[in-house]
Amino acid sequence: MKLKPWTITLADTENLHPHEQSIPQAVARIAEDIAQKERFIDPVIVDAETGLVVDGTHRVEAAIRLGLGKIPVYTVDYMSPRVVLAGWGRAASKNISKDELRGLFGRLGFTESMASYDARFIWSDGHVIQVKHSGELSTKQVYEKLSIIDQSLQHLGIAYVRDSDVEELVKQGKHVFGYLLRPLKKEEVVSIVKQGYRLPPKSTRHLIDRRPMYINCPLEILRSSDAVEKFTEFLSEGVWVELGPGAELDRKYDERVMVFYREDLAAFYPEKLLKLVKSSLKQTLR
Repeated sequence: MKLKPWTITLADTENLHPHEQSIPQAVARIAEDIAQKERFIDPVIVDAETGLVVDGTHRVEAAIRLGLGKIPVYTVDYMSPRVVLAGWGRAASKNISKDELRGLFGRLGFTESMASYDARFIWSDGHVIQVKHSGELSTKQVYEKLSIIDQSLQHLGIAYVRDSDVEELVKQGKHVFGYLLRPLKKEEVVSIVKQGYRLPPKSTRHLIDRRPMYINCPLEILRSSDAVEKFTEFLSEGVWVELGPGAELDRKYDERVMVFYREDLAAFYPEKLLKLVKSSLKQTLR
């Protein structure tokens, strides 16, 4: 699959390659939402060169479940600095003792490390433990073992937050315990996908400069025989509104966001977003 980067277009779902495993409940929820609204809300972020799904694994699988052969995508050059690879931190509302945690990661082959780490655990009392696996494992194998730690700690009330926020949230006492996974490199993500593997959920977080959102494309367009032409016409009848970094939509976005707006689709936008968009449009017209 080779597409022109930095464009919004339609792509065949069979040519898209997610890099993370999906969560079945999330796929079911998104599929139900798409079917109920009869709209595909946000385009999936895809590497134009390889078809790697940068962001949107659950939307891809929901589309396949609904029998959609083509879906809206925003193509990017994954290696471009306009695409930033970050991560998700884990912040817990309940504590775990150091000894209990040592027992858990010890059984999985991790040992404490003062230098580089595969996981970094932080407590609100200032204590820090860094661990690294003692074996010669691939990135995929290390992350599979880290996923076991993730699953084992879910009873602590884990919230996923920006990786850059974890230490401060724990330090301030807003969470009693938290941890970070080793940052990935883009080359590692591409290599894993080319091998036909997937990373565990919440292994990566990507920032996409001028991320397009809320296109609200009707499913009847995606199912039509001339879908590409109708999709192009659909987009031509709307406007793009830029929201700066820090916009809080379905979550907080650190990057600039581009919202597609059509007056006839106003009912499909969350009320808070609609106010932001209309305010921005008024400022533009002044």
